[in-house]
Amino acid sequence: MHGRQLAARDDEQAIGRGVVAGRVGAVLGAYRPLADVASIRLHDTPLYNSIYRFDDELLVNVHVYGLLAAHTPTLHLRRVDGAYFHTYVESFERVWSSARPLDTEQPTLEPA
Repeated sequence: MHGRQLAARDDEQAIGRGVVAGRVGAVLGAYRPLADVASIRLHDTPLYNSIYRFDDELLVNVHVYGLLAAHTPTLHLRRVDGAYFHTYVESFERVWSSARPLDTEQPTLEPA
């Protein structure tokens, strides 16, 4: 799989060509066994944040230009938070609807 956005993240973070794709590949390797119990999809949209949805709760890792995600804040939002929760759910659903299902037969991710 090739992704323009993966290559852009390498450039933004100045960490070397293919590093982000390698990290994504490692994560997919860990998540692939969960594909029978969780829906996993891939997208190539610009990365503004990472959203992890669990029913009425969200974890939103806010990305900052030039920093690795591990060094940026993560927000824990609940449906009772109202507008913030719904704003991120709508964003998540827009990307999710255009994303493609994880191919559980493809074991590796190739850098762009």
